Amino acid sequence: MRGQLRRRGAMAAVVAALNAGGMVLSTASASAAASASALLRVEVGAAVFNCRNLASGTVGVPDLWSGDVLLATCWNTGENLGGGNRWYLTVYERYNHLNGLELTVTGWTYTPFVDNSAASNGTITHC
Repeated sequence: MRGQLRRRGAMAAVVAALNAGGMVLSTASASAAASASALLRVEVGAAVFNCRNLASGTVGVPDLWSGDVLLATCWNTGENLGGGNRWYLTVYERYNHLNGLELTVTGWTYTPFVDNSAASNGTITHC
């Protein structure tokens, strides 16, 4: 429990720093130097799924609305919902439409509904 609280606190600090600077976070480890995370503003609205398809179901957090924010660590391919087959691995959600509620639930969001797949074209790496 104590380690989990530290991890959540560290994630909140990272997200706050990213949000303040509008920056991309690069990982510190040499083995993961090619990967990056990006704080993304949701453009349309998106749900957070267990896997990269609708059949997997959502992870049990509220749907993200336009203007909400998520932290994506990488992207991968999955079910095509009409705008392509890319999905973001999401590790943090801030619900501006729910008075700034912040959650650190991991799941997958469909990239066209987040930022029209923009970050998957170079800002963050393939998983």
